Amino acid sequence: MPGVYITADEFIHDAESASRDRGMPGLRAVALPADKYYRARATLEELRPVVAAQFAEIIGHATRPLTIEEAHPPQAHRTSQGANIKVTGKDFLDAQEKLNELFLESHWSDALPIVPPTPELVKAMLAGTTRSPQEVIGQVAPKNGIATVEKIAVNAVMAGAKPEYFPVILAAMEGFTRRTYDLTHVQASTGSFTPVVMIDGPIAEELNFNSGIGMLGHGWRANSTVGRALRLALLNLGQTWPQVNDMALTGRIAAYTFFTFAEDTVRSPWEPYNVSRGFQTGDSTVTVATSWTPTTYGGGAVTPWTGQGVIDQIVQRIRSGNVRWPHAQTYILVLIPDCADDLASHGYTRRSLQEYLYEQTRVPYEDLPKDVLFGQGSEEEFVRASVADGRIRPDRAQIFLGALKPGGRVPVVQSPDDFHIFVAGGSPGYNLFFSYPGTNHANETVKITGATLTSVGR
Repeated sequence: MPGVYITADEFIHDAESASRDRGMPGLRAVALPADKYYRARATLEELRPVVAAQFAEIIGHATRPLTIEEAHPPQAHRTSQGANIKVTGKDFLDAQEKLNELFLESHWSDALPIVPPTPELVKAMLAGTTRSPQEVIGQVAPKNGIATVEKIAVNAVMAGAKPEYFPVILAAMEGFTRRTYDLTHVQASTGSFTPVVMIDGPIAEELNFNSGIGMLGHGWRANSTVGRALRLALLNLGQTWPQVNDMALTGRIAAYTFFTFAEDTVRSPWEPYNVSRGFQTGDSTVTVATSWTPTTYGGGAVTPWTGQGVIDQIVQRIRSGNVRWPHAQTYILVLIPDCADDLASHGYTRRSLQEYLYEQTRVPYEDLPKDVLFGQGSEEEFVRASVADGRIRPDRAQIFLGALKPGGRVPVVQSPDDFHIFVAGGSPGYNLFFSYPGTNHANETVKITGATLTSVGR
């Protein structure tokens, strides 16, 4: 019978295998009813009876001896190293359909049809980089699966990416797996966050990434398959699945391909974004970030606008929406070239625009909900606790302490650098505003290296 051979050792047959393989006893858990717990968190008085109703069960779990099954959990089944899976059918199309069903049932795909990751196609993908197939890129949260170059290649094949794109995918995975990037929040949080993937530098033009009209839409293989390769790699290597441990309540908007696009460095009036981050002119990079769904400001083909008007609208949006968390935010502004040109003609550089946004979005101390932020404590205790949990960097503590007093104006971000400004989009187009309620764990830029099939990124 016709069949499709695929590499098998990249996939794990049991979502709990990471803990089982170490022989870790099963954890006992008490589930609080979601419909009661989440609504009752507003005050301790409301939450106390919800917890009290489960307290006897909690004590029982904590004091009862382990069962034999708990003490010696079964080991996850793994396919033998180097073995292949053969999927057969009455013809090739039937075998391919069965393969897609197998991958979906095993939680190895995103439910769209995939390209079978045959050994031949994986080898062709690996030819796109000089990096060793066994090189470890990092660990992928939340299950901390090991992301090797070869395992990422398997997912890139499944997504339909070209081997030329592979160095871009590897750089993005480096960003996602850095210890300074909070990937667990993106992968598992109830907040429906979606990664933003921005390609910068000469490789974006050489690989035909879309940075203009329709850059977040369909029809551009580089944008779509790079984003999807990352989605599949994070799914498979991080071992996530909706309603299991990916708890995004409404799902992740743009979940199949993420928000993947390139900066238009040709039409930008400023230096490339990656140069503002310390890279050299001519470097190609990938920036991965975390965001809510973007909103649009100004631009379009109907309503008149000015660059200053667009920025002032964004300032008003930030100031009105962040009095609860005035110190823990990250923003990405994607300005269309026309808007960036208008701002540049009025004297703005990227840096001066960041500083303008930093100053203009400060929140008056008197407008803060002090009972929510400080409770019964002091401003000093609030800053100390925020430093301890990462919401305020130690080097910025004195700035916030100085602002948390009558007449003070509290920054909504750690520093002007937390306003990330790209230039991309059509003419006409819409300016995009991405926001994320987190600070320095939500944005990483990685240089693209090791390319073999492009003239840059080597």
